[in-house]
Amino acid sequence: MRYRQTLPLGERHLVGRLESFGDIVVGFSMSQLALQLEIPKTPQEVFGHPLKYFVFFSAFALVGIFWLRFHRIMAIGFAPRPVDIGLLFGLLSFIALVPYSLVTYFRLIGPAGYSRESVALYLGDFLGVAVFSLILSIRGLRRAWSVLDESDRPGAWRPVIAGFVVIPVFLVALVAVLAAGPFAFGLLVLIGPLVRFAVQLVPRPWPFILGPQRTDALGTLEPEGVS
Repeated sequence: MRYRQTLPLGERHLVGRLESFGDIVVGFSMSQLALQLEIPKTPQEVFGHPLKYFVFFSAFALVGIFWLRFHRIMAIGFAPRPVDIGLLFGLLSFIALVPYSLVTYFRLIGPAGYSRESVALYLGDFLGVAVFSLILSIRGLRRAWSVLDESDRPGAWRPVIAGFVVIPVFLVALVAVLAAGPFAFGLLVLIGPLVRFAVQLVPRPWPFILGPQRTDALGTLEPEGVS
C-alpha cells in the first residue's frame, strides 16, 4: 500500500473503488461456478463424468489464485491511468467469463466425449486472465519497486515470474487439448512445481522488467506519482 499513498487523494479513492468492484466481480464468478454444476437426473450421473469435478475444483482454485493476484496488483503499484484501467477491466472480464466457459464445457459433453472446442474456450479464458494480470503486475512493479522495502520486493516479484511460467503452460495445454483431447488438462499440475522452481532460479527482476528508474534531485529513486 505504500505506493498508493504517493497518489493524489482523488486517485487513491478511485483505486479503492476499483478494488471493491473487482471483489464483486470475482466473488460473483466464484459463486456462479457451483451453480453451473447441473443436478444429476439419475444416481449414475453423480459420478458419471468425474472429470467435471476436477474441472470445477481446478477452476475455483485458479479463480481464487487470480483474486489474490488481483489484490496484489492493486496493493503494489496500481495507478488509475487510462491504460491500467483498461487492462484491469480486461482482466476482470476474463474472470467473469469463467462460469460461461465452464457451463459451455459441461453442456457440450455428449456420447462422443468432451468437446475439444469447449475445453479450448475454458483454457483460453484462463490464458486471457494470466496475460492481463502479468501486464498489470509488470506495470505495477516498475512503479513501486523504488518504494518497496527489501523484505517486500520478493513478494512483488513472485506474481510476475509466475506469470511467465503460467502463460506458456496454458499455451502448451491449449495446443495439447486441440491435438490430443481434453485429458491434456493434466498438464496444469505442472504449474505449481514450475513456479516454485522459477522463483528460486530468478529471485530478483531482470533489469529490463524494472525499466529506467527515475531519481529526484538528491539521486534517490522516486516512484511515479510523487511530486
